[in-house]
Amino acid sequence: MPFLRPALHPGARAAAVLALLVGQSAQAQTFHSLNTGREIGFVSFGVVLHSAAVVRSMGNHHHTLPSDASRVPTIDRIALTQWDPGAHSASNVLFGLTAAGSLALGFVNQHGQQPLLPAAISLETVLLTSGLTNVVKEWVGRPRPYAYNPDVPEHLRMEDKAYLSFWSGHTANTAALTFSTAAMVQRSDASPGLKTATWIGAATLPAAMGFLRVKAGRHFPTDVLTGYLIGAVVGVAVPYFHRSEKNPLPR
Repeated sequence: MPFLRPALHPGARAAAVLALLVGQSAQAQTFHSLNTGREIGFVSFGVVLHSAAVVRSMGNHHHTLPSDASRVPTIDRIALTQWDPGAHSASNVLFGLTAAGSLALGFVNQHGQQPLLPAAISLETVLLTSGLTNVVKEWVGRPRPYAYNPDVPEHLRMEDKAYLSFWSGHTANTAALTFSTAAMVQRSDASPGLKTATWIGAATLPAAMGFLRVKAGRHFPTDVLTGYLIGAVVGVAVPYFHRSEKNPLPR
């Protein structure tokens, strides 16, 4: 599914998909619900964030290779010597598998009632998370760890994307997907065992992603820790605002 691939600015594409899902999910009952006015607000905010990031990225960027590693916080220095393209590829695979698994679990957990609703909420969550991430990345302009590494080819160290380290988008979006799925499963009639397993997955998958991003030399530990926190907060918050008043949580 094309819209599951990580993209720098997927606002318009996600907004179109969400519009279709809202229209298809209008009547069935579930423990969460969609409201056209609310969804327009969430999606519009996400599109604005992505647009702001695009505008910022269009500016003239003049990069100077960072050389003073002493300015890097102690907690982050472990990343300065990391460079593993295989870990980068593995992180992309992990994101794709996480997205597919989260959407599949949400679909199955609906038991045929409004089966596409979790996909709409998950896409909305990622739209907001990636929008926030891209805006912050563009404005902060933090060099990635490999920009400090003389063993990495200089042309890679000078690219614009080498100065978009804070915070980790892979980690944030993975946490957003897993925590939004766990929050929706928690507010359902799923078994206690499934709820527990979903929360365990929600906590561990973004942590694994963070490890891969540091090992790849793409992010510092503080990048992935911040991304984990932001993604988790948005992932829990968006389903919270979609609670169904007509069909409250079963006791």
